[in-house]
Amino acid sequence: MISKKGMQFPINGKPKRRRPKSMNRVLLILVLLAMVLSGASCFRSNTTKVRGKVTFEGKPVAGAEVRFGGKTEESTTRTDYDGRYELKAAHGPAEMLELKVLWPGYTHDEIKFPGHKSEDRPIDIELRKVHAPIAPTR
Repeated sequence: MISKKGMQFPINGKPKRRRPKSMNRVLLILVLLAMVLSGASCFRSNTTKVRGKVTFEGKPVAGAEVRFGGKTEESTTRTDYDGRYELKAAHGPAEMLELKVLWPGYTHDEIKFPGHKSEDRPIDIELRKVHAPIAPTR
């Protein structure tokens, strides 16, 4: 094969035109861009909203701190007079989400759920009193 300035001449016939290197770069950039845009939907963040009521022995707990989110972002609010809360958090589709209520002297069951396909969720939380250890007598 004999070549001259962008053309290739095969021994048996017609000349073949080669693509210039700059065109190869443009094609490579377009292919990479298409891959990035199609793959970006896998990594986009979702938003989940939770709402509910925090109670202790059936009575609303006003002013309790409620935290909701995953590893990357956590939202915080306080319960209102009726013990109600509402929170929104952005997260990745593969992230585990956690809902926590912080109120001194009280605890609740762990609340975790996966972030994929999560929708707005109503979650009511019943607090339990934490028993302090008894001080030893002398």
